[in-house]
Amino acid sequence: MPATLDLTDSGFLTGDRHDEYRALRDGGAVLVVGEPDAPTRLITRYDDVQAVLRDTSGRMQEAGQDAPPWMEHGPALRRLRANMVQTDRPVHTRLRGVVAPLFTGRRVETLREAAATEVTAELDALTSSGGSFDAVTQLAARVPRGVLRLLIGMPDDDWEPILAAQTDFLMIFSPFPLDDARRDRLDEVAQFYFDYFDGLLGRAAEPTELVRRLLDAEQAGELSRDEVLSLLHTVLDAGFETTRTSISNAVELFATVPGLHDRVRADPSLVEGTAEETLRLRAPVQLIPRILTEDRVVSDGTTVPAGAHTLCVLGSANLDERTFDDPGSADPRRANASKHLSFGGGLHHCLGAPLARIQLQETVAGLARRFCRIEPDGPSERYPSLMFPALSTLPVRAQA
Repeated sequence: MPATLDLTDSGFLTGDRHDEYRALRDGGAVLVVGEPDAPTRLITRYDDVQAVLRDTSGRMQEAGQDAPPWMEHGPALRRLRANMVQTDRPVHTRLRGVVAPLFTGRRVETLREAAATEVTAELDALTSSGGSFDAVTQLAARVPRGVLRLLIGMPDDDWEPILAAQTDFLMIFSPFPLDDARRDRLDEVAQFYFDYFDGLLGRAAEPTELVRRLLDAEQAGELSRDEVLSLLHTVLDAGFETTRTSISNAVELFATVPGLHDRVRADPSLVEGTAEETLRLRAPVQLIPRILTEDRVVSDGTTVPAGAHTLCVLGSANLDERTFDDPGSADPRRANASKHLSFGGGLHHCLGAPLARIQLQETVAGLARRFCRIEPDGPSERYPSLMFPALSTLPVRAQA
């Protein structure tokens, strides 16, 4: 095991991380990082990560707390306390219960046509403009509009300004304390989204089913206004961020993995497998925090004590050769590709997973049908983020 892993190293943050993750798994099931008086344990092997995620006794926050101690006040604290993704039972159960019926696989499948229509429109525009484009800003960031328009009722004119603050908002999920400047920026962004969604509700002449459901729950005393606004933002966040990241990664695979695009183009039955391999090879969320409430013995015999702050490294678990043969390769026929942990697991399994899947599948299918070749057209870049290393730019050239 390497003596240390610099979690701030730019090469690690923006690279594919495969070598670093392999070294961690080979060296042991757990890597302790941070200060001796406040250690964090990275859980890196598939079976261990899956077990921690499925453990219903695990927590997002310290027992008796509803937020990290470094988040003392302000709009970001309000947002986190109302955030389904970061709360524990019983608050998490109550919030999830309000919206979960709208995100079953069957219900989400009714949105597939909207996703396909949006993909077709975006590919039409890219084809007519010559076929050279940035796959992040000109495709992946636009595809979610069709589905989110139906779910939230967000006008297209609001799309660009609303998403401009999205990357900064992701700081709310930081597993480590933020400095004052970043906390101030997070407060600013959290208040911006509170104000936006409050205004959206105020001018919604014909509320969507989701909006009506949230407003009815507020009227019945089941949700506070902060919780209504936070749930709307969570749907936007999950529906956009995961989809944008996954679509960008799929285009990158098509452009860089020899023969992959040709195989899917020749055999459309490989679309679903390609989507799952995209999610496995580059998890949109690389790490998920959990606080253990009981001692846990992991696969190499190490005991992780109760109260330990852990980071479940989804990106490493998805590449564990103990679970996946030749894990670094993109194989659209991989039989167990859907076993990846990119959507988490247990009580906090990603509610929007079916939504992300249909949009990714429709985009993969559209790219395979529309273009006979996709290739890089310049260097790509990723956000230097420990948890969310999404592509920020991906220039490609596509031939119809």
